[in-house]
Amino acid sequence: MGQITVFSGVERRRRWDDDEKLAMVEASLVPGGSVARIARERDVAPSLIYKWRRRLCGTAGVEPRGFAAVMISPGAPAKSDADPLVMVIEIGGATMRVANNTSPTLLVTALRALSR
Repeated sequence: MGQITVFSGVERRRRWDDDEKLAMVEASLVPGGSVARIARERDVAPSLIYKWRRRLCGTAGVEPRGFAAVMISPGAPAKSDADPLVMVIEIGGATMRVANNTSPTLLVTALRALSR
């Protein structure tokens, strides 16, 4: 008599439709979203979520989906035209001071690094 092996458990070659991929990517992009947590909940490799994120959002990154909170401090000293500092950005406890001659590419790269 021959031997039969039965594999139980989740099939490893699953197919995800675009709506499921999009839902996982969107869940990973919300503030406080965790790719590792989503991957555990959906039984997906975290690398797949990152791959889908790059594919769906493009390599240039995710376009903003809303407004960023902006606070103007009352009584802040007025800056002279000679002062190159034009913006102060605070993200997650980090502060970034941006000069008016900063290249957009450098600014985007720095903001991505701060938001991680």
